[in-house]
Amino acid sequence: MPQPSDCPEEWKRTLLADAAKIAGGHLRHYAKHWCLAGSPPDWFLNPLSGARHPRPCVHWISLKDFDPSVGDIKNIWEVSRFEWVPALARAHAVSAEGPYLKTLNRWLRDWGEKNPVNTGPNWKCGQEASIRVFNLVLAALVLRQWRQPSPSLVEFIFRHLERIHGNIRYAIAQDNNHGTSEAAALFIGGSWLARVSGDSAAVRKSAFYARRGRKWLENRVERLVEPDGSFSQHSVTYHRVLLDTLILAEHWRKRLDAPPFSDVFYERAAAALDWMAVLIDPVSGGAPNLGSNDGAMLLHMHGCDYRDFRPTVQTAGALLRGRKIFAAGPWDEPLFWLGIDALEAERSAPEKASRVFPGGYVVMAGRHSWALLRFPMYRFRPTHNDVFHFDLWHHGQNVCRDAGTYSYNPEEATDGHYFKSVRAHNTVSFGSQDQMRRLGRFMLGEWLRADHVSQIESAGNGWLCWSGAYKDFRGNRHQRTVRWRGDEWVVEDALSGPFPSAEIRFRLAAGEYRLEGNRVTGPWGSVDVCAKDCRMYMEEGMESLYYWQKSPVDVLVVCVDGGRKKIETRFSLRTTDDQSE
Repeated sequence: MPQPSDCPEEWKRTLLADAAKIAGGHLRHYAKHWCLAGSPPDWFLNPLSGARHPRPCVHWISLKDFDPSVGDIKNIWEVSRFEWVPALARAHAVSAEGPYLKTLNRWLRDWGEKNPVNTGPNWKCGQEASIRVFNLVLAALVLRQWRQPSPSLVEFIFRHLERIHGNIRYAIAQDNNHGTSEAAALFIGGSWLARVSGDSAAVRKSAFYARRGRKWLENRVERLVEPDGSFSQHSVTYHRVLLDTLILAEHWRKRLDAPPFSDVFYERAAAALDWMAVLIDPVSGGAPNLGSNDGAMLLHMHGCDYRDFRPTVQTAGALLRGRKIFAAGPWDEPLFWLGIDALEAERSAPEKASRVFPGGYVVMAGRHSWALLRFPMYRFRPTHNDVFHFDLWHHGQNVCRDAGTYSYNPEEATDGHYFKSVRAHNTVSFGSQDQMRRLGRFMLGEWLRADHVSQIESAGNGWLCWSGAYKDFRGNRHQRTVRWRGDEWVVEDALSGPFPSAEIRFRLAAGEYRLEGNRVTGPWGSVDVCAKDCRMYMEEGMESLYYWQKSPVDVLVVCVDGGRKKIETRFSLRTTDDQSE
C-alpha cells in the first residue's frame, strides 16, 4: 500500500475541500448536487424536495416502491450509499487531523441506531446495501483496518450480507446491475469476514456467502456481458457501474488471495473494458450520454468529475491488463488508494478506431471527430427509444448529443416520459410517436429488430460508410446511412411506410445558432439539410448530464410529410484554425 504522505498535493486539495464540506453537514448527491444534510444527516430526508419519509420505523417489505409523498426514493437512498465514508477516510489518511475520523464514526453509529436491521426505506434495496458494503470495506482499506476490523464493523457488514442474500434471486431476475453488484458484495464481504471474523459459525456463514457471491457473479458476467463487451443495460453510466463492480471484486479477490474467477469472467471483463475504452472521448474523458443514468459511480475514490470516465478505465486497465490506458492524471487516484501498480511503458491514450459492436453500437472515427450510433439488438429490455441515435464529438466537445435521464420518478410526470422518448434522441420519429410502445416506467414493448446492419465499408475518395435499417410495429421503415471523411459527416435517412409525417431531430451543443434556409450555423461548424419539401425549425429541448439536473438545449427539427422520403444531413466541422479566426 502507498503511504498517504505520497498523495499528490493536487489530489489532496480537492479531497480535503470535499471532506470539509462533508464534515460541515453538506453531502453531494449524484456526484453533483451539494445539499445540506445535517451532522449527522437526516437519513430519511429528500433534500431536493424537502419531503421526509413517513414510515422510517417499519419493515422494508411493507414500504411502497414509489410513494408520491416521498418523491424519488433515490434522493433518500443517496446519503445512505455511504460515498462519504471513503471520502472521510481518505481525508483522515492524508491529514491525520481534523474532524474527519470522528465525524465518520459518529455518523456510522447514528445510522445504525436510526436504521435497525431490515427497518425503514434504507434497507429496501439489496443493491443499496451492496454499495454500503463496497464503501465500508474501501474505508477499512484506506484506514489500514481491514486486517483487524472492529467487532461492530464485522457485525454491520454481516447483517448487510444477510439482507442481500435473502433476496438475491430477485436481483438475479432483473438481468442488470442489481445482480452483478449484489453478487459482488456477497463475494467481497463474505470473503473478507471469513478471514477476519473470530467466531467459527460466522466464518462458516461468511464463507457460504462468498461462494454464493462468486457463483452468481460469474453467472451474471457470462450472461449479461456479450462477447464484444456490450452490457445488458444499454447505458454508458451503467456500463461504468458494471466495470467498477468488477474492479472491486477482482481487487479484493487478489488482496484476500482467493482463487481466480472463471476464464469466461476474465474474457468478458476485458471485453467490457475495451467497450468502454472505445466509447470514451480521448480529449475530454467524457462519453455519450447514452441510455439510463441514475447518477451512480461506485469507484468514488478520486476528484474527477462524474462525466469523466477515465478513472474507471484506467483502474480496470491496470488491474485486468497490467497496464494503464491513459497518460498520467487525476484519474490515477483510485490506483493510488487501492495500491495497484502497472507497467509505466503503456501510458498513452488509445487511438480512436472505427468498429461495429454486434451488441448494438457503431463507433466511427474521423480526423478530429468521432461518432456513435445505436442500432437495435436486444436480448434484454430497452428503456429508451433511441434506435439509430447519432452522437457526434469534435475536439472533445459533444456537438450532437443525447438527452440523458433526469429522474426515474420526477415531480413532473412529463419529464419522466420526455427523456426516454424518441424526441430526446438524434433520430427519426414517425407521426410524433415513439419507436416502441411504453408499457411501464422501465419497460417497452414491440422491440425493434434490425433487418439490415452493415460493416464499415469504403465509399470511395476517402469516404467510409455504415448503414442499417429496421421496420417498426406500425409498418414504417427507417434506413440510416452514415458517411464520413476527415471531419465531414453525412447522415442519410430513407423513410417509407404508412406514416402521415416524420420528424428528425439533432440535439446540439450549447452555443449561438443561426438558421438560414436549410442551413444551421453554430460555433463548431454548420449543418446543411437536403430534402424535397422539408420544413426546418429550431426548438428548445432538455438534457440531463447528471441525475436530477436538467438544462435547455437547442434542437434542430427537420419535418417531412408521409410517403417515400430521403433526407440528407451534412455536418461540416471547423478545424482548429477555423475556430481561432
